[in-house]
Amino acid sequence: MEDRQYQLDAEAATLAEYDKGVRRMMHVMATGTGKTIVFSRLYEKLKSRLHGQMLVIAHTEELVQQNAAKMLEVNPSIHVGIEMAESHADPVCSDVISTCVKTLGRKDTNRIEKFNWNNIDKVVIDEAHHGVTDGYRRILDAAGSLQPDTHKLLLGVTATPQRPDGQPLSDLFEKVAYSYPLRAAIKDSWLVNIRGYRARTSTDLDGVAKGTDGDFVKSELSAAVNTAERNRQTVDAWIKQGENRRTLVFTVDIEHAEKLAQAFRDRGIEADHVWGEDKERKDKLDAFRTGKIQVLCNCNVLVEGYDDPGISCVVLARPTTSGILFTQMVGRGTRLYPGKIDLIVLDVVDGTSKHSLLTLPTLMGLQACLDLQGRSLLEAVEELERLKEENPNVDFNGLADLNKAQWLIEQVDMFQVRFPAEVEANSELVWFKAVDGGYKMLIPKEDTRAGFVRVFENAIGKWELIGRINDNEVHGIRATMEEIFKVSDEQVRKRVTSKTLATVMRSAKWHGNPVTKGQKTMLGRLFPHKTFLYEQMNSGQASKLITERLARKT
Repeated sequence: MEDRQYQLDAEAATLAEYDKGVRRMMHVMATGTGKTIVFSRLYEKLKSRLHGQMLVIAHTEELVQQNAAKMLEVNPSIHVGIEMAESHADPVCSDVISTCVKTLGRKDTNRIEKFNWNNIDKVVIDEAHHGVTDGYRRILDAAGSLQPDTHKLLLGVTATPQRPDGQPLSDLFEKVAYSYPLRAAIKDSWLVNIRGYRARTSTDLDGVAKGTDGDFVKSELSAAVNTAERNRQTVDAWIKQGENRRTLVFTVDIEHAEKLAQAFRDRGIEADHVWGEDKERKDKLDAFRTGKIQVLCNCNVLVEGYDDPGISCVVLARPTTSGILFTQMVGRGTRLYPGKIDLIVLDVVDGTSKHSLLTLPTLMGLQACLDLQGRSLLEAVEELERLKEENPNVDFNGLADLNKAQWLIEQVDMFQVRFPAEVEANSELVWFKAVDGGYKMLIPKEDTRAGFVRVFENAIGKWELIGRINDNEVHGIRATMEEIFKVSDEQVRKRVTSKTLATVMRSAKWHGNPVTKGQKTMLGRLFPHKTFLYEQMNSGQASKLITERLARKT
């Protein structure tokens, strides 16, 4: 098994954080990057610190089986037991116990009593965004993983740390020990590149209600999208843009999967449908894996824990407002496979003025309305970042076609100074949106070098401050955006001179002065292809352009 540097980094980060006293930590790693391999190898690497058994908890039968198999593949000399349904792990001889939360975390089950919880000192939660429910809590309480003075390790792994109900994972985990996002994995060639198309339909979703989980009510969604016309439009789009690839389709419910599969067959395409309780499920998956079935329409069964790296096209025929669900669906096709060049994602996009639907560009923080038209998602991100750096006053959030970016730029008044509304509401200082998320402020040089402060929402739902002011490192964590802006502004006011503070105040009087010679030189350096009418600008507008550009570059 090859060593991938990011996996080694994740393992090293886990050990380092444990040695610092962190006992409840997370890994946030893109689907397909080997989270299971990482925690499987940690069993051996943690032995010098934690000598007992490891418990691995998952929420589906497939994941429990896969985790056990991978753990044994990585550690062939250990004993791995499965505690689930008719399978019973040996509580004494098992070095690792792979279990399902529905089995061990079920209320009033006596299976939890057979284990020596004093000897289980490593608990891993796979797909950790599920981990705040009562079933997991019962297991963690038995293990003592949440005790403040524990020596035990609780490790959660997930690609999607946000929960649809908004409940923060910080209730369970103290820190994200390691992160390896989708973009980095694609750039490093550990996941395939993604190309996207949109299939626009005539379906209107405004009449579909939201459920308690924040996503659509399934019965209403199925009634809206499971129509002969929409199914035909979906098949038409696949024939035009799917390149005849082996394709996994995500649908709303069993009937939708069945009808859509039939629509494919009506066009001469070998297709079938599968669902959780399907008695022929294993045979259908085997036929799909070997290519006997070209298009497989599934309902809520192949979202998490399904590993078939040969999938090279994913059709999202199930609209969703859930980032977790969307990320997991796309992630079924991002793994490497011999002969696989890239992944095609076909977004089936319905009309709505009421709901915020997720589409492929939103995976990397782009606007949902952007139509990639078959272009690479990564290339689109990098192009938009370049455009934003070169044109900091242009709002690209409504841009649906990258080919029209230059037209949009030409329509915008280059000298209009804008600050994000949330900045104006919470701070008097000059904060700008940062390319890598959150907000950033550059601090002019006073002593040896210039400084900066950045605030952002971290993966467990807390707002975090990092920065350097006059060679002093600053760091803080607060619960809300309002609080983090307040504490950040206090740090700046306390650590800089009054002269420097005036340069980062939005309302300072010097903003109305003419553009300085130094500002003209800097604008020429930062925007070499633009011509500025300096007599129409003031010093504040010039400073805003310079500072925002630098904030995006550093």
